[in-house]
Amino acid sequence: MQEEYTNVITLTDSDGSDVDFEVLDIVPYKEHEYVVMLPVDDESDSPEAVILELLEAEEDNEEDMLQGVDDEEILNAVFNLFMEKNAGEFQFEQ
Repeated sequence: MQEEYTNVITLTDSDGSDVDFEVLDIVPYKEHEYVVMLPVDDESDSPEAVILELLEAEEDNEEDMLQGVDDEEILNAVFNLFMEKNAGEFQFEQ
């Protein structure tokens, strides 16, 4: 049986391959917003969440952008806020 996903976006990885992600939540943290998502094709029991910073478009005719986050402190804080907000709904590798 094939699962149906809502809020799926397609991103292109560094190798040029398209990867589908299900957006789980948008978490505000220190005047920024971060998108918490999972790769759609990840079939593991404890998938690894992906967190990217959401950069809103400055102009109406531009699209919002997603940017990687290198700061471990920010990643941990955003992930903890996400888990608090969605307690019991998701299980992830730590």
